[in-house]
Amino acid sequence: MMDNPLNVMTALISLGMLMLGVGYTKRASDAGVAVLAIGVLVMLSSLFYRLYLAFG
Repeated sequence: MMDNPLNVMTALISLGMLMLGVGYTKRASDAGVAVLAIGVLVMLSSLFYRLYLAFG
């Protein structure tokens, strides 16, 4: 199932948006800021995955 790049991109973007949403709602605590930062990294990983597919 996860061998299709569209499924991988959809999963990464969905997970990143979920983490960004949770981190934003909990931004008053340190854990919320950490979840927000991890969400940003997951969103960037989808970009790097797409570049890997394009150039690799």
